[in-house]
Amino acid sequence: MSHGDWAWITLAVGVLTYEVVAPPGQLLSEACHRYRDAHPWTTVLAVTYVASHLLRVWPARIDPLHRLAAVLR
Repeated sequence: MSHGDWAWITLAVGVLTYEVVAPPGQLLSEACHRYRDAHPWTTVLAVTYVASHLLRVWPARIDPLHRLAAVLR
């Protein structure tokens, strides 16, 4: 397995663990709903951008996360 595979597994275990032990009303999806209520456009744009980044919808030359990772390497 690659480092990226382990990172995804670690992320998934962390999210699952948090969701199991989270106090009532504090699930990640509930927090996202609160953000969307308070800042609808910002939340939708942020979620859409991250999903687009993960799906490689953005060309690498204009994807800010890709460019940041390239600079930090």
